[in-house]
Amino acid sequence: MGLVEELGLDRPIETVEHESLLNIVYTGTMIARASFRYFQGHRLTDAQFNVLVQLKYAADGALSQAALGRRLVVNKADMTGIIDRLERTGLVERVAHPNDRRVNLVRMTAEGENAVEALEAGYLEGVEKLMTGISRTDLNRLNRILEKVRRNVKEKLLPPGRSGE
Repeated sequence: MGLVEELGLDRPIETVEHESLLNIVYTGTMIARASFRYFQGHRLTDAQFNVLVQLKYAADGALSQAALGRRLVVNKADMTGIIDRLERTGLVERVAHPNDRRVNLVRMTAEGENAVEALEAGYLEGVEKLMTGISRTDLNRLNRILEKVRRNVKEKLLPPGRSGE
């Protein structure tokens, strides 16, 4: 079903560029809803889970809040709130950087590791379901196209030095 029918629009979308953008936004919204439902049952948000996963796969098992914000495309204030909530629930801890007193590192606790262990398989199962019926060739093509869209956003729509912070 096309986007016009799916959204119940009265008229066709005038340009293929606009239809493509609406498809990206609408698809992202649907994925966010499904993600919310999955994590809501586990008393976590998708952003909190993403922090835990980043920490699980970090080379040193810890990252600065700034590095987490860059990796997850989250601004500084929102990242602080996410880390605060994870810390209150005992899933992460802040530790001093060994070489830079100005930087706190965020590290998962054993309880955080247990949470990731309990949720990651279900999350990956959801990813598999989401991508069912799409060939690896099409997925690779989709990745390259979305990379071009992000590059256009950074180069043509965001002011210099403000590419998503």
